Amino acid sequence: MTALLTCAILLFLASMAHANMKLPYIFSDHMVLQRDQTNPIWGWADVGTQITLTLAGHTYHAQANEDRSWRIVLKPHKAGGPYDLTIQTTTQEHHIRDLYFGDVWIAGGQSNMEWKLDWKINHGEELIADANYPLIRFFEVPKIVSATPQNDTGESQWKQAAPESVGNFSAIGYLFALHNHLQKNVPVGIVEANWGGTPAEAWVSPDNLLKLDYYRPKTLDIYQEGHDWTSLFAQNERNAQEKFGRLVSEEDALATGAYRFDYPDTNWSVVRLPNQEPFEHLAWLRREVILDQAPNGEAVLNLGELVQEAFIFVNEQLIKFEDWKVQGSLHTLPAGLLKQGRNLIAVRVGNSWDNHPAAGREGQVTLTVNDQTMDISHDWHYSNLVEPPIPDYIRYEWTPGFLYNAMIHPVQGYGIRGVIWYQGEGNTEAASYYGDLFVQLIQDWRQQWQQDFSFLFVQLAGFMEAQYPQPDSQWALLRDMQAQALSLPNTGMATAIDIGEQNDVHPRNKQDVASRLWGEARRVSFHEKVLSQGPTYRRHKVKGNIVSIRFDHVGKGFSLSEGESVKGFILAGADGQYYPAEAMIKGHKIRVWSEQVDVPVSLKYAWADFPEVNLYNSAGLPALPFSIDKL
Repeated sequence: MTALLTCAILLFLASMAHANMKLPYIFSDHMVLQRDQTNPIWGWADVGTQITLTLAGHTYHAQANEDRSWRIVLKPHKAGGPYDLTIQTTTQEHHIRDLYFGDVWIAGGQSNMEWKLDWKINHGEELIADANYPLIRFFEVPKIVSATPQNDTGESQWKQAAPESVGNFSAIGYLFALHNHLQKNVPVGIVEANWGGTPAEAWVSPDNLLKLDYYRPKTLDIYQEGHDWTSLFAQNERNAQEKFGRLVSEEDALATGAYRFDYPDTNWSVVRLPNQEPFEHLAWLRREVILDQAPNGEAVLNLGELVQEAFIFVNEQLIKFEDWKVQGSLHTLPAGLLKQGRNLIAVRVGNSWDNHPAAGREGQVTLTVNDQTMDISHDWHYSNLVEPPIPDYIRYEWTPGFLYNAMIHPVQGYGIRGVIWYQGEGNTEAASYYGDLFVQLIQDWRQQWQQDFSFLFVQLAGFMEAQYPQPDSQWALLRDMQAQALSLPNTGMATAIDIGEQNDVHPRNKQDVASRLWGEARRVSFHEKVLSQGPTYRRHKVKGNIVSIRFDHVGKGFSLSEGESVKGFILAGADGQYYPAEAMIKGHKIRVWSEQVDVPVSLKYAWADFPEVNLYNSAGLPALPFSIDKL
């Protein structure tokens, strides 16, 4: 009995010793600390615990405070490694191995920053195969929301760039890190804190959101007492598991039998694709195609686009599952699948975004057989009653402050060189408020870090159907709001105005984005004299009906990517009606005019959701959008 009691006491003491000290997940093997500056290390231990830290021949001491926290600030250290960091108490010894000093960046924003290398970016397979760079390391902050500031991230670890791991790294983050690593010959750490679809206000601390009139009422409502967030989050998580599980369940789709010829659909609605009215929940679509003869070989089915998760059946065979990462919905059907006479196309589509699936693109719902393309956009049978409704899922990641609380607060203070940021798509519906919000975000983070670090961001790419002229574009307005942040010190902007895709908000050309961000890093953070900015409006003169515009950052001169005249300018007279304008290069100036505007009053350049642009400087960088309301 005495032996059992002694054993129990020893086990209890051992467990207490194990619980005595804890480090945040970000302080772990393979970590990268910022070179040439102080780096804080922190954690928790029982009140009064003496902490001893040793690294690179230096010893540091601290004591756990009344709130159990402790903090040690490391001396600046030049780039290099590997080092072992040891943290000791009287009962514990914790080792962090393979630590390096180099350059550390936070890769923040929404889906275009989150977009992974293996999500079918340009030349992604080659990049992954070539990714033998163990001194490039990534720490991905888990996607978590919180109504209160958290002290630690969810469980995560630093990962080295290798073919087996790099596919899950942010594509822009990795390509940017590769430039940094190869050009500066230093280790590079990327802290990924991004989440697709999220608005900027989710990434700002609640206290600082209260400073903004537009965001104050919602922020006050969210953070008032009375919300049982624990229960709300738990129910939402249950809904999420059901929703996302069902959306991708082949078993559920097959169990309906709705892909079979004999499934009754006579009572279904008849619709044309693309659908004008939103579908709901899980939409089943069926269409028969009568062929006079069987195809001689392969056929091509084009469904335009399916938003966002879809199972596609042809003649009772599942030919493809698509998710939100797929661009377009084009399918080569093997020889023998289509038959003479009746053929059935059945599609089950759901939307993980908002429970409103969509199908088709205008002019792109076709079937090509024997080199003949037929329009099959009409006469689709539709029902959302085949399967039970999808449960509501609240995207709490859109809530003001919730991502700051859970994903930024836990790592604030970690030594960084700066931030690379790609976000804004989630704020286009309130574009006019984005300027103040984005400036507040940058100042907020710098305040939390107590460091005036470099903040480099991407100006949104073109997206959606091209319209010309489009003076009221909210996407153009948001790009203009983004540029206002350049009034802050140590900021840089890499425009993606020329590399967008009309039908995809996620351009697959991540290489140019990363390269332009790196150019701004060289200028802003490394203080190099490089031409890293596109031609930027400086001043203008009006003579008659001609506006002459001078630009900064032209380099050795303008160039056109195509054609002989400059595209993208629109002009308006006193009536405020905008017209497409002619524009020509004249030395280091651009001359703009329109035969329909005798006296120019206002002018815009590249001002549209998806502008057509062809004006570049000698470094191959596109001219930045701008607007002059009064010439």
